[in-house]
Amino acid sequence: MPDLAAPLIATADELLLDDALRWCAAVGAVPDVAPDLTGTRRSWRRASAVIVGEDLAGDLARAALPRREHVLLLAREPSQWWPDAVALGAVAVCGPDEEDRILEALAAALDGRGEACLVSMVGGSGGVGASTLAVVLGLAAQRRGLRSLLFDADPLGGGLELLMGAERAEGLRWHDFDATHGRLSAGSLADVLPVHHGVSTLSWDRSSTTLLPAAVPSVLTAAVRGFDLVVADVPRHLDESGADIVGRSVLTVLVVAEDVCGVGAARHVLDRLQQMASSIVVVTVSRAGGIGPAAVSDALGLPVLARHRVDRRVRAAVDRGMGPGRSRAARRTATALLDTLGLEKA
Repeated sequence: MPDLAAPLIATADELLLDDALRWCAAVGAVPDVAPDLTGTRRSWRRASAVIVGEDLAGDLARAALPRREHVLLLAREPSQWWPDAVALGAVAVCGPDEEDRILEALAAALDGRGEACLVSMVGGSGGVGASTLAVVLGLAAQRRGLRSLLFDADPLGGGLELLMGAERAEGLRWHDFDATHGRLSAGSLADVLPVHHGVSTLSWDRSSTTLLPAAVPSVLTAAVRGFDLVVADVPRHLDESGADIVGRSVLTVLVVAEDVCGVGAARHVLDRLQQMASSIVVVTVSRAGGIGPAAVSDALGLPVLARHRVDRRVRAAVDRGMGPGRSRAARRTATALLDTLGLEKA
């Protein structure tokens, strides 16, 4: 993660200052402290976030400082301070007892980026290659200069790390988050995950239990703040975690085989996806003598974004630990998805 400027605490109130210092320490930040208008004005623009104490709120509001993001007003009686908060452009007025809310706001500012593009890949039936396409999409994004994460949410799948040939890469796996509670820093998450061919992964150690930890929501929240693209491999049975991931995704890609059985299975998956997904597209997988993409589109009532042609060399490449990234057919499909998402070269 890129280094960000320190947060700024603007107050001369010792009790409010003690609280603010403690909150900054909790999110791993060392703040600048300004006890007056002059010091605040000096650091106002460059600070990653600003906590303004009620003792300086009036002076700062009258000073007409430039508008900026991530300003919090800290007051013992929050309801009395909204006029000054509006003048300062504060996103919230918080009392000293609203610690969780303040920590959330500080962490969001210090993560230094907005929400990533979260894409869910779901197989309409088994063996259609949704996991393979997820890996190739992550690799294609990396070639465009985007920070990408492969988020393995299918406990019964073969594992995205194995597909990439990244099982020996150093870093944390899902079982390392079993005891995680509360909010995670996006920067910290990005720093501790395995990286292979420039793409971060979060999957399972093959010797550990294949259960997703309770921390999945907080890990996903950190992930979408720490990367440009998060590609989630979601099981088609849509367990609780899978449903949450699909519900938060910008795009859900349903991968469907071009045959009658594949379409029949995909219909059942689609029925569930439509209850939670905001946007769904179909990628078909060609089959010799199959029904073709037009028939799949008619049967599912959705447009086909891309037709993926199976590259028989991918299986051998994966078995040799080389991953599927060299497949031209898979790269064409990934390119179509990235273009649809509007993810240009960084």
